Parts: sequence; C-alpha cells; structure tokens
Amino acid sequence: MNYKKITFACVLLGLSLYAGVCAATVREMADEAPVSKQTIIADKKDKKLLNKKQRAVQITQEKDKIVVSTKPVAKPPAGTIKVPAAPRPSLLQEKDGKFYFSGTQLPDDYRNIAIYGEAIASKAQAIAYILAANPAVKLACPVEELVELYWQEAKRENVRPDLALAQSLVETGAYRYGGDVLHHQNNFCGLGTIGGGVRGASFATPQMGVRAHIQHLLAYTQTKRPSTDIVDPRYDLAHNIRLERGVVNTWYGLNGTWAMGSLYCEKIMATYQKILAQQPVEPEIKPEPVKEKNKKKRSMKQRVSEILQEKK
Repeated sequence: MNYKKITFACVLLGLSLYAGVCAATVREMADEAPVSKQTIIADKKDKKLLNKKQRAVQITQEKDKIVVSTKPVAKPPAGTIKVPAAPRPSLLQEKDGKFYFSGTQLPDDYRNIAIYGEAIASKAQAIAYILAANPAVKLACPVEELVELYWQEAKRENVRPDLALAQSLVETGAYRYGGDVLHHQNNFCGLGTIGGGVRGASFATPQMGVRAHIQHLLAYTQTKRPSTDIVDPRYDLAHNIRLERGVVNTWYGLNGTWAMGSLYCEKIMATYQKILAQQPVEPEIKPEPVKEKNKKKRSMKQRVSEILQEKK
C-alpha cells in the first residue's frame, strides 16, 4: 500500500518537472522567433513619424533663437549717403495772430472779405504797382487804360475793382503771361485754359476782356445775371454749377472753386497788400509861365503908328 503511494507521488513530481521544462522551452523559442514584415513596416513608420516630430521641434527651436552677428557692418563709400530732404515750409504762416503769405502780411480777417464793395486801393497805386512789378508789361493798351477799365467794369456790377485787378495780376503773372495765354488775347483771368497748350478765350478789345473777367466773377458769386450782355464764353457753365452747389460771396470762397489750389485767395490778398503799399506817383507839376509885367499904357497915336509900321 505504501509502495503504491510512493510510486504515484514520483509520477506526479516527474510530470510537474516536465511541464516546467516545456514552458521554458516555449518562451525561449518565442524570443528567438523571426519578426514578421508587418511588424518591421510598422516600426519604420513609427520611427519616421518620430523623426518628423523631432525635426519640427528642432526647426521651431532654431527660429526662436536670436542670432547675433559679430561681423563688422561695412560703411557705404563717401558721397553715397542720402540725407533726407528738409520739409518744405508752408507758404502760409501764422505769427502773433497775423497771417503771412510768402512773407507778405495779409489783411486782418481776410477770409471774410467780400467780393462786392468799394475799392480801398487807388488807381494810382494800382498803376504804380504794375509798372514796378513788370516794367516790360505786355498789353494791348496802356497800363493806365487797363486800370481805368477795371474800375469802370467792376464798379458797374458792384465788384471791388482793386481786388479784381489783383486777381488779374495773379492769373497773368503781372501781365508777363508766358503760359498758355498770350498777351494779345486780352484774356486777363485765364478763361478757358485747361493746360497742355490750350490758349483759352480771346477777346477783340481789352474792355471786352475785362468785362468777361467781371462776368465770370458774377457767375460764381450771385444768382442774377450781369447788367451787360454776356461776353464770357464760360458764364453759363460756371453759373449753373454754382447754382447747383451754392454761390460764394468772399474771395476766400474761390479756393477750390475758381482754382483748385487751396491758397488762391491768399495769393490775391498778398498782391492786393503790395498794391496798397505803393506810393502813387504824383503827376509832374509844370511851373506856370511868368507873366510879363504890364507895359505902360500907350497913347492912341503910338498904337496907330505901330499898326501902320506892321502893315508896311
């Protein structure tokens, strides 16, 4: 009986030892077994993905780095350094509450000076300024006649003749012309000129040229028509535009309307101030002839004798 038990125990122990040896052998075989192709491909993909992530991190880190160059900066050769140009000073300056255009003090409250009214400058001052500003003036009439025409035509329409003449001086360069308009056209305010050699309007006489200038001012400044026949070829066009957009009643209102420049009125006012500063030339006073002293009264006999002598 004891012999059977011992034999059975030995068999069980042998089976346990055999099972352990088999399990160890299987593990060793699993570790030494070759890797499949799918496993290799998956590993390669994982490595590539990992390499891409590492490369992206490396690039980002390189961008974040601040690179400081220790190389000296080469200086440009002499004479090639560009100095920025100084800002151009404005033609209109304000000082102590006064406005100056190109150094000429403008009238107080010049922006509200009306186009209509009486002249302040005299004809003599206007003549003196024109001859001083342009001794070689080119006109189809004497300077004195042109000034007289401005006083006549402007006063008829209640326009200030001294300022209308100042505007004419601005438009013609003190009657030097030299632009598109020529002096023989009698065009004193640039009527019809658009640049590019276009001559603009021409008038038969200086009087018609002055009248057209005054009429063009009226087209900008009032709703009623002039008191004279229209000779301004652009009157209706200008008048209709102003009726639609609104008329102006000051010289400052001509900025951006008559002329596109924003300092057009200032040019007129500066010229006007120069006219006012002129000392009019006094006419030369010729001495009266000295009267001979009264001769002694002659007798009738002496006078008859003188007459007979003259007849001989």
